[in-house]
Amino acid sequence: MKKLSLALLTAAVGITAAMPSYAQEYMFTYSKLFSHMKQNAKEGHDDVKVGFFFLNANTKQLCNIEKAWMEKEEHYEELTISPYNEVIVPLDNNLRSANPLVFVRTPMDMRCDFSMVVMTKEPMNGEVSYDDVKVLLPQMQVILEQLGGMFASWFTPDVEGVTLEFPNKLNSTIQFSNGTTKPIVDGKAQVSLAEIGEGGTMTLPAETARVLPYLPKAN
Repeated sequence: MKKLSLALLTAAVGITAAMPSYAQEYMFTYSKLFSHMKQNAKEGHDDVKVGFFFLNANTKQLCNIEKAWMEKEEHYEELTISPYNEVIVPLDNNLRSANPLVFVRTPMDMRCDFSMVVMTKEPMNGEVSYDDVKVLLPQMQVILEQLGGMFASWFTPDVEGVTLEFPNKLNSTIQFSNGTTKPIVDGKAQVSLAEIGEGGTMTLPAETARVLPYLPKAN
């Protein structure tokens, strides 16, 4: 059985970097973000990517991003924020060379921590088949191991399913075609491929905000 150290899991699945308490703006160099984003350009994981978010340090809920931008000397470019507060940073070798500063503004009344995750490029909704989920797992595994470094394949636990996150702290139920159900509690549910069953499906009550790896052996 593979076992992942806490340090590697933090690096691979949800990197959080503590920022100054109650700061409104967070600053990064583009090259630092690029070192993680470059995984998105590699072959072998067309359906998944590395995403950047901020989590409330107390509640672990996603922080609202008020504004994000890059600047260097007289150059300025505003960044896109997804409906679920993902900071969309363009992947560009020219920007890597220029290495602008990247700024992210969050509400003043909370401390937010930087969070890097492996996630699907597209949300899930409605009826999702066993094969829809199965194709994601090796892709998630590859990108986790790439983020973890040279020896990560020795220690990264197997991705055995997906962690589904829904907006508005949804409380509802996932229905499986085999007649079983699973609760969604405060907008989150973890579903293994085995729970869906080969040839089976699961029906979601709403569109997901994020779909992340499920690593039951990580602990």
